[in-house]
Amino acid sequence: MCSTLSYSSTIIEEVDRHCQSDPSLVSAYFYFDFNEPEKQRPENLIRSLITQLSSGCSSCPEALINFYSRHQEGTRQPTTDTLLVLLSNIFEAFKEIYVVIDALDECTDRAGLLSLIEKIIGWNNLHVLVTSRREQDIIRCLEPIVTAKVDLQKDVVDSDIFIHIQDRLQNDEKLKWPSNIQKQITDTLMKGAHGM
Repeated sequence: MCSTLSYSSTIIEEVDRHCQSDPSLVSAYFYFDFNEPEKQRPENLIRSLITQLSSGCSSCPEALINFYSRHQEGTRQPTTDTLLVLLSNIFEAFKEIYVVIDALDECTDRAGLLSLIEKIIGWNNLHVLVTSRREQDIIRCLEPIVTAKVDLQKDVVDSDIFIHIQDRLQNDEKLKWPSNIQKQITDTLMKGAHGM
């Protein structure tokens, strides 16, 4: 089955390959998943980016060392704003930064996340790719600031979904039901898929 995750995985692989040719380039990614509560908090996106970008540096960034000591060797939790300042400082170590944020629509604190994206989107050396369903709050926030967008064609995605459903119904022993029930399952799932 083709999904935004598989598209994102392909994009991430290509961006990683591009960045490997030049140590002044770095990439990072984050996947929101409504099934994982820890992946719901926007500050965890920032923390993940800090971790990934720091590991792309030739040595531990001075800003991270100072930040760690200012927060009692990690025992005092920083605010989101101080994490953003640290992230900005780490950005300075690179000529270009590529960030992929997948499944933005699965974040439960979208208002906080969209506010965060608005803050970082203008950083000079940052390139961001976001995947999401077309939710109105996301469209309202991102449409004025995006430079390009790609809508996955519903028909292509629906075709992939149909193939996956048929494969599961025919090859999964637990789903060996009469053909009329399999058709009902297929019709119901396809109707609810909405191109996703």
